[in-house]
Amino acid sequence: MERLLLASLMLLASCGKSGAPDIQVSGAWARETVAGQSATASYMTIANRGSREDRLLGVEADAPATAGVHETSSTDGVARMRAVSGLVIPGGRALQLEPGGAHVMVTGLTSPLRAGDSLKLRLRFETSGERVIDVPVKSAI
Repeated sequence: MERLLLASLMLLASCGKSGAPDIQVSGAWARETVAGQSATASYMTIANRGSREDRLLGVEADAPATAGVHETSSTDGVARMRAVSGLVIPGGRALQLEPGGAHVMVTGLTSPLRAGDSLKLRLRFETSGERVIDVPVKSAI
């Protein structure tokens, strides 16, 4: 009986500590491009329903296009975009990738993306592994 009680207590204690990240991606979309434009941006919500943080390490697009995580900041009225090595998604929180902030930059497109098209992205997370998503293309207007 004592061993059963001890085993039960150990199981309960381990349940409270695990809380592995539970990544859910929703609301993804990418901007339509115009003739001659070889880049677009994609936006989405990345929710972590687990209790431990996870980190978006990188993004890949189908070749020959490439993708990466970028952030936009504004200083003295000048907007700047820079590549970042990753984004933290805290446990129990959601990260909004949106215009004017963090986003996925896709470059090297060989043909225009039109509203109604779809773009496949592979998101790599530190703990949760890879998520492949289909990103609908929406009108730039």
